Amino acid sequence: AHPNKEVMCLYGDGSFGMTAFDMETAQRFGAPYLAVVGNNSAMNQIRYGQIAKYGENRGDIGNKLGDVPFSKFGEMIGGYGEEVREAKDIGPALLRAREAIAKTGKCAVVNVWIDPREYAPGTKNQTMYK
Repeated sequence: AHPNKEVMCLYGDGSFGMTAFDMETAQRFGAPYLAVVGNNSAMNQIRYGQIAKYGENRGDIGNKLGDVPFSKFGEMIGGYGEEVREAKDIGPALLRAREAIAKTGKCAVVNVWIDPREYAPGTKNQTMYK
């Protein structure tokens, strides 16, 4: 609808792992975007639900993910990728990714490593967990 607008999509590592190839399709059709992945090596929303329902001892069953450097996906499709491990580096990484998209017309992935013991805002307030 707005081909001259920048697009940034925020993902968790679980959701990016399930939908990453949509990025290749978007790029092939001339609609590059910036993917920012919050990577905690887990499907934490599911994890929290399991803890809320079954207790802490069930928290790590079936929702742990590997330590995947998702920035490599951006590079794999010919775009830009960067790993970020410190909060102070997020802003500069996003700027570099935006510049790469503007220069090349290819997608970018910024993989931000986050604490697996933290939850997305709102997760604990969802009705399904009460």
